[in-house]
Order: sequence, then structure tokens, then C-alpha cells
Amino acid sequence: MRLTEEQLASYHNDGFVLLENVFSADEVENLCNALAEDQRVPGPRLITENDGVTPRSIYASHTRHPVFERLVRTERLLGPARQIADDDLYVHQMKVNSKQAFGGGEWAWHQDYIVWRDADNMRAASQVNVALFLDDVTEFNGPVVFLRGSHRLGTLERGASARDHGSGHIDPDEYSLTPVELADLVKQHEMVSPKGARGSVLLFSPQIVHGSGTNVSPFARRLLICTYNPVSAAPSPVGAPRPDHLVGRDHTPLRIDHGRLDRP
Repeated sequence: MRLTEEQLASYHNDGFVLLENVFSADEVENLCNALAEDQRVPGPRLITENDGVTPRSIYASHTRHPVFERLVRTERLLGPARQIADDDLYVHQMKVNSKQAFGGGEWAWHQDYIVWRDADNMRAASQVNVALFLDDVTEFNGPVVFLRGSHRLGTLERGASARDHGSGHIDPDEYSLTPVELADLVKQHEMVSPKGARGSVLLFSPQIVHGSGTNVSPFARRLLICTYNPVSAAPSPVGAPRPDHLVGRDHTPLRIDHGRLDRP
């Protein structure tokens, strides 16, 4: 699978591009079943909402389930990511962010790269985020909202950048934009929330400003995000102190898998 010139231009100009109906209903259902199994096992990889029970994020399912291990290598994700990065890639981070019905929590306005720079010693904003919609994404169930073109601003420095994050999961609140900063940015950068059916894929820049609100609908919104990084830009193992379930240590180039996810 390859992006068209128009799709590539959208990614570079806007900071994101949406590809609709990339995965079949059976493939997505297979992923959701594997996710449900993974979420039943407690551990530090599972982040909950404030109630301590409801899943908010789960990391690195590709290291535990074959279907996710195939997913990160499928040409439908890895192909476009390699096309954008123009390099061999490995998985820096893979997670599923969940917003359960009637109240999945918001995510603060932030950029991804600055977090990885500080916590994982990332040398450049060369990553590509590839997100798969595990549910239909609508205006009601907490879609990701981007500031179109804000990736071209570069890294917006935060006061949290000097903190020690060796303990693990980092909440975007620690790197969030202030209301004044956001109000100023939206004067130049349109707010837009890509929406689509389950099975669609959203590619977005590590430097685009984004956030999301709560889920006010009776329908869940689960977003599987695979962050690829060029092998040539991989940080040294010594400089990546976060736990293995959060950060990919294997920098071997991924080989593309052309098969379907629902195969035996």
C-alpha cells in the first residue's frame, strides 16, 4: 500500500492524513478480541482512568499477541510510514487509547515528540504515528482534534522538559499547552477532528498539536497507535530509561508482512 502524491502532500502540509476503510470488519474484530484478552491481565502496561478500573491505555500488545505483532509489520501501516520517513523503521511505541462510553477522559493539548525527546532521548522528530480506528470515530465519542499545520512550528518547549520520567507512563498534562497558548495558536491553525469508520487509518506528525475531549456518547472510541521511528535515528539504549513495556528496545528494521490479520 502506497500513499498517493496528494495524500503525501496532505501529510506534509496539514500534519496528518486519513485513509478510510483500510482494514476489514473481520480483521478489526480479531484485533478487538485480542485486546480484550490483553486487558484482562493486570500489570504496569495497563493504565486506567481515575477510578482505577476502566482501561485508558494499554502498551506493547504487539509483544504479547501474534495478531498485534503482525499488525505492526503489515504493509498497510508500515508501508505508508516507510514512505513518509524514507527509511527503515522499528516500533518505538505501540498503545491503544480507549475512551469508554459516557466518560472516557480527555487528553490535554500537546505534541508527542517533546515527550519522547525528554523521556527517551529521541534525537529528532522523525517518528511517524499511524493510528487504526478500532471503533467508528464520530464528533460525539471524543475524536482526536488537531491544529492543522501546527507541526510546522517545530517543538514548543515546555516547563516539564527537565523532569525525570524514568518511572514510565507520562500523562500529556505534564506537557500541555496553556489556554492562552492554545487561543493564540488557533488564530492561525484550524481545529479539525478526522472522523471515520472502524478500520480507517490516520497518520500524523509527532509535532502536530493535538488533544481530545471526553466521550459523551454511548459508544466506545478505541484508537490503536503505532509509533514508528527510523532505525538510523534510534536512541542509544542507555538514553532510554523508561520500562521495556513502554519503549521499543529492538531497533532491527521491520520486514513488511503482506498477509491479512484474520488468517490462521
